[in-house]
Amino acid sequence: MRRQGAVPDGSPGGRIRELLSRGLLLVCAVGFAALAFEVGVRLFLPVSDFFWQWDPVVGVKLIPGKHGRSVKRGVFDTAIQVNSHGYRDREHAYQRPADTTRIVLLGDSFVEALQVPFAQSITALLEGQLRASGVNAELINLGVSGYGTALEYLTFREYGMAYDPALAVLFFVGNDVSDNSSRLKGLPYVPYPMLDGNGSLARDGSGRPRFTAFADQASHLSSATGFLRDHSKSYRLIREAVEGSAGLHGLLYRLRLVSTPPEPMRAGPGFGMYEIYRVDETRAWAEAWSLTEDLVLELREATRAACVRLGVVIVPAAWEVYDEQWQGMLARAPAMREAHLDVEKPSRRLAAFLASHGIPHVKLLPDFRARARQLPPLYLPPMGTGQRRAIASPPIC
Repeated sequence: MRRQGAVPDGSPGGRIRELLSRGLLLVCAVGFAALAFEVGVRLFLPVSDFFWQWDPVVGVKLIPGKHGRSVKRGVFDTAIQVNSHGYRDREHAYQRPADTTRIVLLGDSFVEALQVPFAQSITALLEGQLRASGVNAELINLGVSGYGTALEYLTFREYGMAYDPALAVLFFVGNDVSDNSSRLKGLPYVPYPMLDGNGSLARDGSGRPRFTAFADQASHLSSATGFLRDHSKSYRLIREAVEGSAGLHGLLYRLRLVSTPPEPMRAGPGFGMYEIYRVDETRAWAEAWSLTEDLVLELREATRAACVRLGVVIVPAAWEVYDEQWQGMLARAPAMREAHLDVEKPSRRLAAFLASHGIPHVKLLPDFRARARQLPPLYLPPMGTGQRRAIASPPIC
């Protein structure tokens, strides 16, 4: 016997309750699956935390105070701590301690060194060697992944001088040349140096280099993805997969579902960042080299004005040191084998430029090649399938 006032199963109210019940079950199932996926990723597929944020001065810096892990599965898993100034280093007060020689290190991921414990980074190792030799040195790491000479110049000018250093050391890596060019990179959240009508650095009213306008990029889902990016390992795994596919990444960017555009160098014509080895360089690369050399001179002027000495370390890529890696890349990209390339060109060209302008420098390529005959290896091991796709998806420093 039906209870008085009960709604029959086939009534509109009954159907609504049934739909709500099914919807609740679906939400619970999706939530449980997402939770299980998150737990599984954390236990079996470790991924890196996200360490970078937009900066209104240089475009991007590390997140101040961020703690987390930098992971490349099967290669490294490193605990990372970012200081309150947004750099991968211990804390440094702006006030220089008495009787201390301060040295600021400018560079990209080579200096940032998220792949190794901080005690094994170039910052800590150099400081230890200097102190062992009797120099009361304090080295300050200002390296951030993706930086080129332009952002390293801005970093010294806007942040580095505040530490009152005696010496600034610029670590130059070959992909810095393309990182300095809006034509070759063109990331919307990064400032790029501008050219005047004569092909030289454009300058503002005070004589400083002019940079392009830049801004933080927001997607339609930024409010949600910002939280997931910082707290969800499974979301980071999915983003890694998206960023590894230029086509999918580009589609999601055009739909404004992700805020970071795909790397222009990945999908562009030619050999991507390996165009730097072409003897007969294109107009875009000639322009990028000119900008890079002008920026080095501009950094020298900025250091001179602050009574700071400048030195440059020219860091070779692994395939410049290990011939088998270079030959492997040529084998995977027949067009590169047919082109007129010179693997020593970046180191030789910059060293000649620095020598002609009296800038102290160290060219590591000869020493690294001599050292490469010994063990252990000087670079991280190849990244499996990612390494095989290096021509289409070059490593970002």
